Amino acid sequence: TETLLSSKQAAGIGDSPLVRAAKATNRLNKKPGQVITNETLVRAGGHFTSTTVATQGQLPAPPAATAAPTMEQMAAEQRRVRAEAAATAARNAKLQEMKRAAAVRAAARAEESSEALYNEPPALEGPIPTVKALTPETLGQPQTTTAPQKPPK
Repeated sequence: TETLLSSKQAAGIGDSPLVRAAKATNRLNKKPGQVITNETLVRAGGHFTSTTVATQGQLPAPPAATAAPTMEQMAAEQRRVRAEAAATAARNAKLQEMKRAAAVRAAARAEESSEALYNEPPALEGPIPTVKALTPETLGQPQTTTAPQKPPK
């Protein structure tokens, strides 16, 4: 008995769906419609990489250089800057005046003037006591503090 180890596969069984579709439309046996060669490029009017003076457009002209400003223009600009600075200063002064007036009204509502707080000298709870410096010899001894005498009122 003879044993058959391999058999020939039929052509087209292992083709992908795209190859089968191409074979069905008989696209593979047709001559291409247009072959791109140097002769066809010359007859068709060139290619995007070939340039001629006729196909290459002129560059736009550079913008005209601006002339230096005239004396009248500089004077008008200077007047405008001064007017803006004066308006800004007036606006800031008015804003500061409004803030100060609002602070005065708030102090009046609280029934106390902020000026009185700043005119009084600082009041301490009492005189500051003086303490003797600690040394290793005085550590075991009881400490004494000396308070300064109160000034008469």
